[in-house]
Amino acid sequence: MKEIVIPILNDEYKTVFTYGTPEEIKKVLKKYSYPMNTILEEHFEGRGVCFYYPGCYPVMAMPGFPKTSDEMGTLAHEAVHAVSDIFGKIGEDGCGEVFAHSVSAIVKTVLEKGKKKKK
Repeated sequence: MKEIVIPILNDEYKTVFTYGTPEEIKKVLKKYSYPMNTILEEHFEGRGVCFYYPGCYPVMAMPGFPKTSDEMGTLAHEAVHAVSDIFGKIGEDGCGEVFAHSVSAIVKTVLEKGKKKKK
């Protein structure tokens, strides 16, 4: 499976980035205990999506690994949703330096791990 796990704040809170076909993404969602009856086909019609469900890590999904500036922008957009979900779970207001650094950590980790896989 094509997935990258990124801890946020500590190892208790994580986000997952995955990419591929809807079938591949559904396998990752199933691995992280998402109820399959909540996953709709229209979730896969855009440039990216962030799935979140009570008791599950947020999962960011895109059709392919981000390479262009538009795709990197989509990754950053979905990272904001993922961090917002985590901050909501811990009762934080979701603004400021910690929030911004968390979004940055997601984007940086995904792009760095993608470079390593190419080598």
